[in-house]
Amino acid sequence: MLLDCHKFSQEVLLYSITYVSSATHAFSQEQLFELLDECRSNNLRENLTGQLLYKDQEFMQVLEGEEEPLKFTFEKICCDKRHKNILILNEGSIGHREFCDWTMGFYNLDNEYEHHIPGYSDILNYPLTGNEFQSQPSLAQILLLSFKDTY
Repeated sequence: MLLDCHKFSQEVLLYSITYVSSATHAFSQEQLFELLDECRSNNLRENLTGQLLYKDQEFMQVLEGEEEPLKFTFEKICCDKRHKNILILNEGSIGHREFCDWTMGFYNLDNEYEHHIPGYSDILNYPLTGNEFQSQPSLAQILLLSFKDTY
């Protein structure tokens, strides 16, 4: 699902949280799709965007949006029994959305050929020097690529 980020005021202060966590069990493709549907629905309602990575029972997620709804959503995420060992890698104010095109972009590193999935993002196939990244990539972008390269 795409969110029209440009329809929202430029004066809105944006916030971002990047975290990693461990799944409590291996997710099947169907379970990942269900999780994505749930994330996208919640994120659309709260005007949040982001990117979700999954590999070897590990998640990495970047969420961005207005601070209050983002923190509320993150509290719910922390209580979700489908994962554990949540570690915040980066949190704070941001100048603009990095993932404006996705209420929840998705990349399953266990199966990198799932191009048919709505919201599938191939941004991780590009080097940091590519046009897909700004001249100075954000910390969130660097962390996502690092996660991909690590797993």
